[in-house]
Formats: sequence, C-alpha cells, structure tokens
Amino acid sequence: MSEKQEREMMQSTVVRAALALLALGVVLVVVGLISYFAYRASRNQPLDVKIYAGAEEVMSGSPGEGEDHRRYVSNDPVEEIEAFYNRQDDMTCQRQYSVVQSQPGQETRREGYLYTRCIVDHSWMDITQYAVVTIQPVVENDVPTGQVVIDIERFWGG
Repeated sequence: MSEKQEREMMQSTVVRAALALLALGVVLVVVGLISYFAYRASRNQPLDVKIYAGAEEVMSGSPGEGEDHRRYVSNDPVEEIEAFYNRQDDMTCQRQYSVVQSQPGQETRREGYLYTRCIVDHSWMDITQYAVVTIQPVVENDVPTGQVVIDIERFWGG
C-alpha cells in the first residue's frame, strides 16, 4: 500500500470517527431535551396530597394559576393527624411553638404549641411543585375546642 493510500485511509477513519462522535452528541442532546420537557410536563400539575380520613372540607379555592388551597376540619387529636401526614412520601412535618429557647448544655425549651407545618417539595430548577399542610388546633378564648383545621396549599408549574 502506498503512503498516499495509507493517508487517505487514515483520514477516512478519522472522519468516520468524528462523524460518529458528532452523531452521538446530537442523539444525547435530543434525548436530554426530551427528558427535560417530559420531566417539566410531569411537574405541571399539583402534588397528590392525601386527605385525612374523616376530615370535612370547609373551603376550597384557587387563588391563582398553578395553585390551590383547601381547608378541612377534623375532631381527631392533632397527634393522629400529624402522624398521618408524616407518613406520606417525602413529607416532613415540624411543630411550631410561640417560645423556643436554647441554652448551651441544656435541652431546648419549647412552649406554647401553635401549629404543625408539613412540607413536600419536588421543585427543581425553574419547575415549581410543592405542597404545604398546616395542622392547627382551633382555640377560642384560650380554650381548645377539640377541632383541628387542616390547611392544604399546593403550588405547581414552571
């Protein structure tokens, strides 16, 4: 084989490899874009937040595009309702108090339970999808009525 033929064969192999890499790059970009838009479409709807069994709906509305707000009332203990929402996938709940004091070497003092806030957040990049559940005992004249309000606010879209 002549040197010219070897050079042409070598160039042909390099060109083929470059074209194959370019084609692979284009395929990866297309797959990435399809995946991104599919993910975005899947997040363009509200999260499915389960409703506490036996809770009675007292209000529902949609304050704006990509959000809704529902309110329920239950006569069950706050602890049972908290446990129900704490067991939902990806949801974290935290009790809120009117007084929280931490002192070095001592346990944090918490007094005056106000409400529990539970959050599940599937937001990513510029895509919003989260829900906030607020569990709050009803108090009239500083006396608990035995009822608990469950507020569910959901936000979605991008």
